Amino acid sequence: MKKLLIILLFIPLISFGQELQPKKSSIRNSINKAEIHKINKDWTTIAKFKSGIGEVVKFFPIEFINLKTGIATRALQLDMEIKTQSNSVLKNNDTYKTTYIDLEEIDEFILFIEKYVIPNLDLKFKDKSSQFTFKAKEMTLYYLIYEKKRRLTIKLNDYDNSKFINHTFWTETQVKKIPELLNVLKTLK
Repeated sequence: MKKLLIILLFIPLISFGQELQPKKSSIRNSINKAEIHKINKDWTTIAKFKSGIGEVVKFFPIEFINLKTGIATRALQLDMEIKTQSNSVLKNNDTYKTTYIDLEEIDEFILFIEKYVIPNLDLKFKDKSSQFTFKAKEMTLYYLIYEKKRRLTIKLNDYDNSKFINHTFWTETQVKKIPELLNVLKTLK
């Protein structure tokens, strides 16, 4: 009876702990499981955003091929190079991360940009703000309008339990390039 009681007490804790695990994209899971694979990257179709301090985010389509099974999968890759501060030394380091957006998330991403971002690129407020958010498994994109200012923020979700949990890029000067991102997304359709 004691063993049953102990097991029943731990089930909610185990379930709660599993919900806190970061979600990985299915393409990342496929890449991690494949013993041998190839990734084709299309560098002719790219949306690139730069910040004023030299940080860069690039979105481009990829094709992942498991060389054992021959199965090919398309997805969107996001490469982010940002400046992070080391805990041990007070200096900035460049941190490079790659994340993926699954093909099944692309339709929702296109809808988000077409319906909520592009129509609001020129929206202005007085003493108000609005923030639009799209959350994929491995990335969250925010579009903020604060009076006459616009900000695009891209945050990588903690999918790999890295020591730098806050991988965030933002720009105000590159917001007008969001239609380029839409064009890249549409190539995956």
